Amino acid sequence: MLFGLYKDLSQRISLKTLSNEIIDKFCVILSLEMGLSENTINAYRSDLIDFRNWLRKSSTPVDSLDKKALEQFLRDGCDALRTSTVNRRVSAVKKFFSWLVREKIIEDNPSIFLKGSKTEQKLAVVLSEQQMLCLLEGPNTKTPLGIRDRAILELLYASGLRVSELIGLKFTDCLIQERAILVCGKGNKERIVPFGEDAFYWLKKYVAKSRYLLLKKTSSLFLFVGIRGKKMSRQSVWKLIRMYSSQIRLKDPCTPHTLRHTFATHLLNNGADLRSIQLLLGHTDISTTQIYTRMATKHLKQIYEKHHPRA
Repeated sequence: MLFGLYKDLSQRISLKTLSNEIIDKFCVILSLEMGLSENTINAYRSDLIDFRNWLRKSSTPVDSLDKKALEQFLRDGCDALRTSTVNRRVSAVKKFFSWLVREKIIEDNPSIFLKGSKTEQKLAVVLSEQQMLCLLEGPNTKTPLGIRDRAILELLYASGLRVSELIGLKFTDCLIQERAILVCGKGNKERIVPFGEDAFYWLKKYVAKSRYLLLKKTSSLFLFVGIRGKKMSRQSVWKLIRMYSSQIRLKDPCTPHTLRHTFATHLLNNGADLRSIQLLLGHTDISTTQIYTRMATKHLKQIYEKHHPRA
């Protein structure tokens, strides 16, 4: 029973601070029960550490918190934060207090009436087919790194992978001859995603001519490796995409997620149904995928305005 584990912690919570121990225990619950991704859990942990620091600074005991005090926490130091970040903090606090009540660490939930702010949903940046072609042709494929970068760009556009999914790909997850990859997505949910001829060509070339040179007589479980033969980081993929997008002077900043949005939007523009796109992207809820219908509608309006004589 979890309650037995937290008897000693309940005494600490009645003081003016939260311990790292109980925050860590809560984060384990987020992973085991809710299946949240590692990045989301880390963001929640950071939010709760900020909350703990605020409690210490304001000398506010947890058992005396009310909705007004929590709203004050969300206001303090949040002026420079995006609305989506503040809303994530609201979510972190609400989940945390619900868990504390469930485990009988505290009796009342002060966050029950706490609400986030409404945000205007902005359309994501999507590259045109011509822009995407220019981006793909950016790497110098006469070098091992250029071949690797071309394979990365081709695979991201061909499969719509998240950057965390890309760097987490094991060598054995890529079924090159079958033109498919086994992807471990959010919440450790697996899906198989196919890819086309261009990605097949560059992945095969990367594995045959580039990867072993980057490994330098070492070995790696991961498909994509850096110049020292180690697993690539999220930051390194971001940097290479920014570098190639700046070369073609894109107006809007280009990120790995831009290629994911572009993948989905181009599929929809060319006749793919929303349910298939949902499965390819690994979205649990189809409502998450429906943003791409808005992107496609915007694209059609632009075509209409450009080509219709009475637009």
